[in-house]
Amino acid sequence: MAWRHLRADDCDWEVRLLSGAAEGVDPKSEEILEFQPTGAMVRGARRTVIAAGTYESMSDDELLAAYRRARPIAGDHYGRPGKRMPDSR
Repeated sequence: MAWRHLRADDCDWEVRLLSGAAEGVDPKSEEILEFQPTGAMVRGARRTVIAAGTYESMSDDELLAAYRRARPIAGDHYGRPGKRMPDSR
């Protein structure tokens, strides 16, 4: 599968699905969507949950909306280092 790309917040992001279950995610009906920065940008990855089977049919506008609700991992909800998110253990 080729991963899709998105341009948001002056950064290019690679959009991918993560395999495996996370705490609070039902693997039968939900999937984890991760946004990983590409290039020389030093930004943390962001994750959100989407309905299972919807990634392939998402439009660019829907990907952007998912990016906007995604939260940074390895920091708090505002992206500050120190306070770790529960799904980044």
